[in-house]
Amino acid sequence: MLKFFRKIRYNLMNENKTGRYFKYAIGEIILVMIGILLALGINNWNQNRLSDKQELNYLSNLKEELTNNINQLSVIDSIYSADEKNNTQGINLLKNKPSIYQFLTLDSLIATTWMTFQVTNSTYNEMLNNGSFYSLNNKNLKSLIDEHYSLSKRYESAFLEINSNGQDIAYNKDIYPLELLIDRLNEKPLNLSDIDTTWIHNPNSKIYTGYFRKAEFFLNTSQTRIRLSNNFAQSCNSLIRAIDKELERYD
Repeated sequence: MLKFFRKIRYNLMNENKTGRYFKYAIGEIILVMIGILLALGINNWNQNRLSDKQELNYLSNLKEELTNNINQLSVIDSIYSADEKNNTQGINLLKNKPSIYQFLTLDSLIATTWMTFQVTNSTYNEMLNNGSFYSLNNKNLKSLIDEHYSLSKRYESAFLEINSNGQDIAYNKDIYPLELLIDRLNEKPLNLSDIDTTWIHNPNSKIYTGYFRKAEFFLNTSQTRIRLSNNFAQSCNSLIRAIDKELERYD
Protein backbone atom coordinates (compact mmCIF):
# COMPACT_ATOMS: atom_id res chain seq x y z
CA MET A 1 0.00 0.00 0.00
CA LEU A 2 2.83 2.40 0.86
CA LYS A 3 4.59 1.56 -2.40
CA PHE A 4 1.38 2.36 -4.26
CA PHE A 5 1.13 5.83 -2.66
CA ARG A 6 4.83 6.52 -3.31
CA LYS A 7 4.37 5.58 -6.98
CA ILE A 8 1.49 8.06 -7.33
CA ARG A 9 3.56 10.83 -5.76
CA TYR A 10 6.53 9.98 -7.99
CA ASN A 11 4.41 10.11 -11.17
CA LEU A 12 2.90 13.46 -10.18
CA MET A 13 6.34 14.95 -9.57
CA ASN A 14 7.68 13.62 -12.88
CA GLU A 15 4.71 15.09 -14.71
CA ASN A 16 5.44 18.44 -13.01
CA LYS A 17 1.97 18.54 -11.51
CA THR A 18 3.08 20.25 -8.30
CA GLY A 19 -0.37 21.55 -7.32
CA ARG A 20 -1.97 18.17 -7.65
CA TYR A 21 0.98 16.66 -5.77
CA PHE A 22 0.48 18.92 -2.75
CA LYS A 23 -3.27 18.29 -2.75
CA TYR A 24 -2.60 14.60 -2.88
CA ALA A 25 -0.04 14.86 -0.07
CA ILE A 26 -2.49 16.73 2.12
CA GLY A 27 -5.18 14.14 1.36
CA GLU A 28 -2.77 11.38 2.24
CA ILE A 29 -1.94 13.05 5.56
CA ILE A 30 -5.65 13.37 6.33
CA LEU A 31 -6.19 9.69 5.56
CA VAL A 32 -3.29 8.72 7.86
CA MET A 33 -4.72 10.89 10.65
CA ILE A 34 -8.17 9.34 10.19
CA GLY A 35 -6.55 5.89 10.39
CA ILE A 36 -4.75 6.82 13.58
CA LEU A 37 -7.92 8.22 15.13
CA LEU A 38 -9.86 5.11 14.17
CA ALA A 39 -7.15 2.90 15.68
CA LEU A 40 -7.18 4.95 18.89
CA GLY A 41 -10.97 4.82 19.00
CA ILE A 42 -10.99 1.05 18.58
CA ASN A 43 -8.28 0.69 21.23
CA ASN A 44 -10.20 2.92 23.68
CA TRP A 45 -13.39 0.99 23.01
CA ASN A 46 -11.61 -2.28 23.69
CA GLN A 47 -10.03 -0.92 26.88
CA ASN A 48 -13.39 0.35 28.10
CA ARG A 49 -14.97 -3.02 27.32
CA LEU A 50 -12.28 -4.84 29.31
CA SER A 51 -12.59 -2.31 32.14
CA ASP A 52 -16.37 -2.75 32.26
CA LYS A 53 -15.96 -6.53 32.29
CA GLN A 54 -13.50 -6.31 35.18
CA GLU A 55 -15.81 -3.96 37.10
CA LEU A 56 -18.72 -6.33 36.54
CA ASN A 57 -16.69 -9.23 37.96
CA TYR A 58 -15.61 -7.22 41.00
CA LEU A 59 -19.13 -6.02 41.75
CA SER A 60 -20.47 -9.56 41.45
CA ASN A 61 -17.75 -10.82 43.80
CA LEU A 62 -18.48 -8.01 46.24
CA LYS A 63 -22.15 -8.94 46.26
CA GLU A 64 -21.29 -12.58 46.97
CA GLU A 65 -18.98 -11.60 49.84
CA LEU A 66 -21.59 -9.30 51.33
CA THR A 67 -24.13 -12.15 51.26
CA ASN A 68 -21.63 -14.41 53.02
CA ASN A 69 -20.98 -11.69 55.59
CA ILE A 70 -24.70 -11.45 56.35
CA ASN A 71 -24.66 -15.18 57.09
CA GLN A 72 -21.62 -14.75 59.35
CA LEU A 73 -23.32 -11.90 61.17
CA SER A 74 -26.38 -14.07 61.68
CA VAL A 75 -24.19 -16.55 63.57
CA ILE A 76 -22.77 -13.75 65.73
CA ASP A 77 -26.28 -12.50 66.45
CA SER A 78 -27.43 -16.00 67.49
CA ILE A 79 -24.47 -16.52 69.81
CA TYR A 80 -24.83 -13.19 71.62
CA SER A 81 -28.62 -13.42 71.73
CA ALA A 82 -28.16 -16.67 73.66
CA ASP A 83 -25.57 -14.98 75.90
CA GLU A 84 -27.92 -12.06 76.50
CA LYS A 85 -30.74 -14.40 77.53
CA ASN A 86 -28.48 -16.40 79.86
CA ASN A 87 -26.95 -13.28 81.43
CA THR A 88 -30.40 -11.84 82.11
CA GLN A 89 -31.42 -15.06 83.86
CA GLY A 90 -28.16 -15.10 85.79
CA ILE A 91 -28.57 -11.52 87.02
CA ASN A 92 -32.15 -12.20 88.12
CA LEU A 93 -31.00 -15.32 89.99
CA LEU A 94 -28.14 -13.41 91.60
CA LYS A 95 -30.53 -10.71 92.82
CA ASN A 96 -32.78 -13.32 94.45
CA LYS A 97 -30.17 -14.57 96.94
CA PRO A 98 -29.15 -17.87 95.37
CA SER A 99 -28.12 -20.80 97.50
CA ILE A 100 -24.53 -21.96 97.54
CA TYR A 101 -25.36 -24.83 95.18
CA GLN A 102 -27.05 -22.52 92.66
CA PHE A 103 -23.70 -20.93 91.92
CA LEU A 104 -22.98 -23.78 89.53
CA THR A 105 -26.05 -22.68 87.57
CA LEU A 106 -24.93 -19.05 87.83
CA ASP A 107 -21.50 -19.98 86.49
CA SER A 108 -23.08 -21.45 83.34
CA LEU A 109 -25.41 -18.46 82.87
CA ILE A 110 -23.04 -15.59 83.57
CA ALA A 111 -20.67 -16.09 80.67
CA THR A 112 -19.76 -14.56 77.35
CA THR A 113 -18.20 -15.51 74.03
CA TRP A 114 -14.95 -13.73 73.22
CA MET A 115 -15.48 -13.26 69.50
CA THR A 116 -13.91 -10.74 67.15
CA PHE A 117 -15.79 -8.91 64.43
CA GLN A 118 -14.53 -10.75 61.37
CA VAL A 119 -16.08 -10.17 57.97
CA THR A 120 -14.72 -11.05 54.56
CA ASN A 121 -13.30 -8.10 52.61
CA SER A 122 -10.82 -9.75 50.23
CA THR A 123 -12.45 -8.36 47.07
CA TYR A 124 -12.44 -4.81 48.43
CA ASN A 125 -8.78 -5.13 49.44
CA GLU A 126 -7.87 -6.52 46.01
CA MET A 127 -9.61 -3.59 44.32
CA LEU A 128 -7.69 -1.16 46.52
CA ASN A 129 -4.37 -2.88 45.86
CA ASN A 130 -4.68 -2.95 42.06
CA GLY A 131 -6.31 0.50 41.82
CA SER A 132 -9.56 -0.71 40.22
CA PHE A 133 -11.59 0.64 43.14
CA TYR A 134 -10.61 4.21 42.26
CA SER A 135 -11.77 3.83 38.65
CA LEU A 136 -15.32 2.67 39.43
CA ASN A 137 -17.76 4.35 37.04
CA ASN A 138 -20.43 5.05 39.65
CA LYS A 139 -18.90 7.52 42.10
CA ASN A 140 -21.86 7.30 44.47
CA LEU A 141 -21.49 3.51 44.66
CA LYS A 142 -17.78 3.95 45.21
CA SER A 143 -18.52 6.19 48.20
CA LEU A 144 -21.03 3.67 49.62
CA ILE A 145 -18.50 0.83 49.36
CA ASP A 146 -15.82 2.91 51.05
CA GLU A 147 -18.17 3.92 53.89
CA HIS A 148 -19.28 0.31 54.39
CA TYR A 149 -15.76 -1.03 54.87
CA SER A 150 -14.80 1.93 57.07
CA LEU A 151 -17.75 0.92 59.25
CA SER A 152 -16.35 -2.61 59.32
CA LYS A 153 -13.04 -1.34 60.71
CA ARG A 154 -14.80 0.68 63.42
CA TYR A 155 -16.88 -2.30 64.51
CA GLU A 156 -13.82 -4.55 64.49
CA SER A 157 -12.10 -2.08 66.82
CA ALA A 158 -15.21 -1.97 69.05
CA PHE A 159 -15.22 -5.76 69.46
CA LEU A 160 -11.51 -5.78 70.28
CA GLU A 161 -12.02 -3.04 72.86
CA ILE A 162 -14.86 -4.99 74.50
CA ASN A 163 -12.66 -8.08 74.65
CA SER A 164 -9.77 -6.11 76.14
CA ASN A 165 -11.86 -4.39 78.79
CA GLY A 166 -13.68 -7.61 79.58
CA GLN A 167 -10.52 -9.44 80.58
CA ASP A 168 -9.98 -7.12 83.55
CA ILE A 169 -13.61 -7.43 84.63
CA ALA A 170 -14.06 -11.15 84.05
CA TYR A 171 -10.83 -12.15 85.77
CA ASN A 172 -10.90 -9.62 88.58
CA LYS A 173 -8.89 -10.88 91.57
CA ASP A 174 -11.73 -9.81 93.88
CA ILE A 175 -13.85 -12.71 92.60
CA TYR A 176 -11.22 -15.42 92.95
CA PRO A 177 -13.09 -16.83 96.00
CA LEU A 178 -16.03 -17.40 93.66
CA GLU A 179 -13.81 -19.42 91.32
CA LEU A 180 -12.68 -21.48 94.30
CA LEU A 181 -16.31 -22.09 95.27
CA ILE A 182 -17.15 -23.25 91.74
CA ASP A 183 -14.19 -25.65 91.78
CA ARG A 184 -15.28 -27.09 95.14
CA LEU A 185 -18.88 -27.50 94.00
CA ASN A 186 -17.61 -29.69 91.17
CA GLU A 187 -15.68 -31.95 93.52
CA LYS A 188 -16.90 -35.21 95.01
CA PRO A 189 -17.22 -35.51 97.96
CA LEU A 190 -18.24 -31.92 98.51
CA ASN A 191 -16.27 -30.05 101.17
CA LEU A 192 -16.85 -26.31 101.77
CA SER A 193 -15.81 -26.18 105.41
CA ASP A 194 -12.41 -24.58 104.79
CA ILE A 195 -13.51 -21.77 102.42
CA ASP A 196 -15.32 -18.49 103.05
CA THR A 197 -18.96 -18.50 101.90
CA THR A 198 -20.25 -15.64 104.05
CA TRP A 199 -20.04 -13.23 101.10
CA ILE A 200 -22.72 -15.08 99.11
CA HIS A 201 -25.67 -13.18 100.56
CA ASN A 202 -23.78 -9.98 101.25
CA PRO A 203 -24.40 -7.56 98.36
CA ASN A 204 -21.79 -5.17 99.80
CA SER A 205 -18.90 -7.61 99.67
CA LYS A 206 -16.19 -7.18 97.03
CA ILE A 207 -16.80 -10.69 95.78
CA TYR A 208 -20.52 -10.15 95.28
CA THR A 209 -20.20 -6.68 93.70
CA GLY A 210 -17.34 -7.88 91.48
CA TYR A 211 -19.43 -10.82 90.27
CA PHE A 212 -22.47 -8.62 89.69
CA ARG A 213 -20.32 -6.15 87.73
CA LYS A 214 -19.06 -9.03 85.60
CA ALA A 215 -22.62 -10.20 84.91
CA GLU A 216 -23.79 -6.71 83.92
CA PHE A 217 -20.75 -6.21 81.69
CA PHE A 218 -21.47 -9.47 79.87
CA LEU A 219 -25.12 -8.52 79.42
CA ASN A 220 -24.42 -4.98 78.20
CA THR A 221 -21.66 -6.02 75.81
CA SER A 222 -23.77 -8.86 74.39
CA GLN A 223 -26.45 -6.28 73.60
CA THR A 224 -23.83 -3.98 72.07
CA ARG A 225 -22.40 -6.75 69.88
CA ILE A 226 -25.91 -7.68 68.71
CA ARG A 227 -26.63 -4.05 67.83
CA LEU A 228 -23.36 -3.63 65.90
CA SER A 229 -23.85 -6.92 64.04
CA ASN A 230 -27.40 -5.99 63.06
CA ASN A 231 -26.31 -2.52 61.95
CA PHE A 232 -23.59 -3.97 59.76
CA ALA A 233 -25.97 -6.56 58.29
CA GLN A 234 -28.28 -3.68 57.33
CA SER A 235 -25.33 -1.91 55.73
CA CYS A 236 -24.54 -5.11 53.77
CA ASN A 237 -28.13 -5.31 52.51
CA SER A 238 -28.14 -1.64 51.50
CA LEU A 239 -24.89 -2.07 49.60
CA ILE A 240 -26.19 -5.21 47.86
CA ARG A 241 -29.21 -3.23 46.62
CA ALA A 242 -26.93 -0.48 45.32
CA ILE A 243 -24.72 -3.05 43.54
CA ASP A 244 -27.78 -4.77 42.02
CA LYS A 245 -28.89 -1.43 40.63
CA GLU A 246 -25.48 -0.88 39.09
CA LEU A 247 -25.34 -4.40 37.67
CA GLU A 248 -28.60 -3.74 35.82
CA ARG A 249 -26.58 -1.32 33.69
CA TYR A 250 -24.63 -4.27 32.26
CA ASP A 251 -27.69 -6.37 31.38
